[in-house]
Amino acid sequence: MSDAKQKITRREALKTALAGSALAATGLLLGAGMPGDTEAAPATPSPAQDDRTLLEDIADTLLPTTPASPGARAAGVGAMMVLMLADCESPETQQRVATGLQELRAACRERGGSFASLPVAERERLLTELDAAAQKAGDKHWFNSVRALALQTYFNSEVGLTQALRYIPVPGRYDGCVPLEPGQPAWA
Repeated sequence: MSDAKQKITRREALKTALAGSALAATGLLLGAGMPGDTEAAPATPSPAQDDRTLLEDIADTLLPTTPASPGARAAGVGAMMVLMLADCESPETQQRVATGLQELRAACRERGGSFASLPVAERERLLTELDAAAQKAGDKHWFNSVRALALQTYFNSEVGLTQALRYIPVPGRYDGCVPLEPGQPAWA
């Protein structure tokens, strides 16, 4: 049995390690000299500044400032909504949202101004109408995408996590069922 096992000397171990390192370095150097893909990714239209403002106004109407927590505008969700819309959503969804925002602007003009200039009650009424239309239309309605983006960006922001939700940075043990007191925010 002892004949089957060979002892490796220090010299042999160093030679093997050096040979392995040389092979890895050769592969890295050869890969570094290869020409890269110089073709640019297709450009997708990015939402304009007024879209960012309108998205932030919608989010702030959905998630207003309360005595318990700041609203969506305080969390700065507009820029993140635009970024996620441009980078994470399909071109079809981007187009659907852009068309929906134009329709919303037209509806606001019929009511006397921009979305931001409407009274809060009128903004809430308008979003309630959009929500009802979105529920009838299903997943393909633009308002569902905007509402989901607003909620996602707000509750993943520092303000949303630490002030709107109950946040513990390093949790203790796992409790599968934790009782909540009435009025207590959900856990982040």
